[in-house]
Amino acid sequence: MKALRYSRMALLALWMGGLWLDGSAQFAATASAMTVRGRVVEAQTKRPLANAQVNVRTKYEDYRTLTDAEGYYVLQVTAGRELREFELIVSHPDYREKYFHTAFQPVLRDELTATVEPARARIKYRKNKLDLPCGDRKALLTKSGDTFSCTFTCEGVPALTVHLPAGNEMRVAAANGFSLKITDEKVELRGAEDRAITLQVTAVMFRR
Repeated sequence: MKALRYSRMALLALWMGGLWLDGSAQFAATASAMTVRGRVVEAQTKRPLANAQVNVRTKYEDYRTLTDAEGYYVLQVTAGRELREFELIVSHPDYREKYFHTAFQPVLRDELTATVEPARARIKYRKNKLDLPCGDRKALLTKSGDTFSCTFTCEGVPALTVHLPAGNEMRVAAANGFSLKITDEKVELRGAEDRAITLQVTAVMFRR
């Protein structure tokens, strides 16, 4: 589905309205381009949510699309400086708006870093330092006693998926590997500057 973009005048109005104060963006990325794709589902039934709006808001452009009948979406974000900071927002009239980074905050409650290479991934979280070979999955315990997990695959391009308890998950893939850092304030992705990153997000939505 083709992405919609705000005009430059509308973007200026958003900026003047204070949406782009320092630190407001939830994601930061270093790459030549990015594909954002995934699925939106209902929290209780786990059924796909059609016609949910998925918005990738950068400092210079606003990319939007609607989920299809099976809840899937895809957006292409162009290369350049606008990848440095962006927000990922999912909304629907009958459901609570989700700024996706906030899905991590009540679960992790600490910093997670990962270095992903073509054949293995290294993960650091609290006192845990994990080395994941291809096809491996490890569960991690948070301060609050919740359990989340990380899966590393390397068919095609290396990819790391972070699975959260409620069903939200984020998968990052890039040729030749990448680094990932999740803090209380931001998700940082860093791949080779001449390579594209694929960010795949499953968002679980709760009714208002």
